[in-house]
This record gives sequence, structure tokens and C-alpha cells, in this order.
Amino acid sequence: MRVLFDISMLGLGHLYSLSRAGTFRAHQHLAEGLAASGECELLFCANHSSFVYQGCIEYLRESPRLGHLPLLGPSRAGAPSALRRGVAGAHRWARALLRSNQLPPLLRYGGRLVDRRIHAPVSNAAPPVDVFHSPAVPLPARAASGRSPQRFLTIFDVAYTRVPAAAGRASPRAVREALDSVREGDWVLTSSESTRADLCACGVEPERVFVAPLAADPHLFAPCTDAARLRGVRERYGIPAGPYLLSVNALDPRKNMPHALRAFARLVQQEGVRDLSYVLAGHSGPGSPQVEEALRAFPALRDRIVLTGFVADDDLAPLYSGAAAFVYPSLYEGFGLAPLEAMQCGAPVIVSDVSSLPEVVGDAGILVDPRDGDALCQAMLDVYRDAALRERMREQSLGRAATFSWERCTRQTLDAYRTALAA
Repeated sequence: MRVLFDISMLGLGHLYSLSRAGTFRAHQHLAEGLAASGECELLFCANHSSFVYQGCIEYLRESPRLGHLPLLGPSRAGAPSALRRGVAGAHRWARALLRSNQLPPLLRYGGRLVDRRIHAPVSNAAPPVDVFHSPAVPLPARAASGRSPQRFLTIFDVAYTRVPAAAGRASPRAVREALDSVREGDWVLTSSESTRADLCACGVEPERVFVAPLAADPHLFAPCTDAARLRGVRERYGIPAGPYLLSVNALDPRKNMPHALRAFARLVQQEGVRDLSYVLAGHSGPGSPQVEEALRAFPALRDRIVLTGFVADDDLAPLYSGAAAFVYPSLYEGFGLAPLEAMQCGAPVIVSDVSSLPEVVGDAGILVDPRDGDALCQAMLDVYRDAALRERMREQSLGRAATFSWERCTRQTLDAYRTALAA
């Protein structure tokens, strides 16, 4: 089968390090899995925008696994390549000037209007493809004539329907645009049964939604026992001596970080814990003001709560491996890749008992109600005090993480393609 796969997120991640997180890694591993499967002829496109298309060109030049595959550009009726490169350069300049990974709404909307004229989306090829898969960008309008491929859209979560107050502004708009692009005859891929149920509740036909669970990068995430690396990460991010609890995520309201910090403060103050720290790793986001407010409420603990900012990929495994526990009290997750990464490094995990997280963690971690401060505080205390519990949970984490793989995700994605082609 011929498959046209949109790699927009790989171009975006190549251009901006802040976009090189879990979603970037998921798209990269799936693209590499499809390319290596031998079961499809793979072609790429980048329908996000002209500047992301240029980022994909650069990404593929440097990719040893994907660089040999063709990237289809806009049709000849589109703007000249020099103009597209100029628009891409202007976008980079604006982001650099504003020092932000996201442009202001007015500039973003104006840019989209211009970009639609110079960067027409690609959804087929010559000769025609059998499957068009967009794992990040809304599906384009169907061609008025000609043979249309089976069209797949990946939607990882619909947080705005479950926790609208904590979803932020950009995420609901993006997910609504994605859902609105699905037409009769289209197919949807997601990463958990929980999100599949949410999508069906949004009106997507159940028989047209497939689940392909994600996995953690096997090259990045493994137990780190190198004392020099563990020590280097502590020094680089200013982590005090002694045990530490860890959370890794952008500061998004639905990650529920103020709740976690309040539970930590209670633990320290009520139990007289003197050597425990809390490390919050991840770049700023729409939830940053709430985190800052929570920090101001506990000034005596400020030197024991570490905000690292963005963490480089190579530092994540030692950061996970050195933690007494990984804490993730999220209000909603479409999959929950960070807990899986933590488990693959052997970290004990404490996570919410909602949405997809029980599917990912199973019985390997401690699951708590994300709004129950007493339960979260007790879970932190139990793991802190009980060395035998920590060791048992580390083994359980490694065993559970081993049940997820990119080979499995690729196989289930290819099975979805075959089902659509046989329908």
C-alpha cells in the first residue's frame, strides 16, 4: 500500500526545541516504524504551514532513518519556493523577536490567511496513494474529483470536553478544528481506550476509531546507574542533596501542579520531613501563574522546590532514575507518556486514577483521585518512608513499561490501514 504521512510535527520540533516533546517523539517513532516495516511505500507531506514545510526539509536532511523518503511539496499552482522560504524566515524571525514558541493571536491568524494562499495542503500523489494519514494537522478538504485515499486523523485527547476549565485556550480550538475536519468515510486513530470512548461521545462512529497505544523511546529512557550522570543532572538543575519527588510536564492547568505542590508542603510541614525536595521539570505554560501562586503560599519551602525549566532529552533518564517517585496528578490525559517514560527508567509512579492513566500504569503504581489532597500526600509519604515499597515499585514499573513498544504501535496502525482498505 502507498501511504502519505504528514510529518509536520517533526519539522516543528526541528525548528523549535520546545516542540520536541512527547508528541514529537511519538510521530518520529511511528514514521520510522512505518518506514522500516516493509509493508508500505511511504511518502511524506507537511500540511501545517510553509515554515513547517521548510523545517521538514531540514529535518529530513539530518535524519539517517527517514532522509531517503520523498517529501511532497505544494502543488505547482502554489507560490514559488523562494516566497515560501521567505515566509518561513519571517515566522522564525517573529518567534525569535518575541521569544515565544507561540505567536500572538492576531499575528497567528494573519499568518494563517497568508499561508493558505502560498502553501496548499497535499493529500494525494501521482500515482495516487492508498492511505493519507495526518497525525497532527486537520484533514484538508476532499478533492472535488479523482480517487480519494482512505483518510486517517490522529487525535490524542479531547481534554477540552472533560476538563474545559483547565484545558487552556489553544488546545480546545485545535482539537475542535481537527474533529470538524473528519468527514463521512474518514477514520480516526488514538492511543487509548479512554480517549476512544471520549471521541465516540463527541460523535465519531465507534467502528471508525482505532487504538494504537504509544511507547517510550527505548534509546532515551532506560534506568541510569551512572553516578556521574546522576550527579551531573543534580548539579545542572540545582537539585538539593537527598531524595526528591519529580514531575515532568509543561505547566498546563490540567497537569494539576499546584495541587501536587500543596500536598508536598503538607507532607513536609506535618510530618517534619527535612531532606525531601520536589523537582518540577518542564517549560512555562498557561498554568505558570497558578504554580507561582502556590509557591508564594509556602515561602519557607522555596529552596526545596526546584523549577528546572526545559530539560534536554539526554538529561531525562537520569532525572527519572534518580527520583524517589514520579508524581503525576493530572486531571486528564489522552495517554500519559511521561509516566510511561518514568516507569521505563524504573521510577516508582504516583498518578491520577482518571482517563487513560490506569490503562498505562496498570497495577505498577499508586493511583489516587487527582482532587484528593489527603490521598496524594499519603502516597508521597508511603513511598518516601518505605525503601522496600520503592524497590518493589521500581521492578513493577520496569515490567509494566516492557508491555509497550513502538513495534506494537506500528503494527496496530498498519492493521487499521488494512481494515480501512478492506472496508
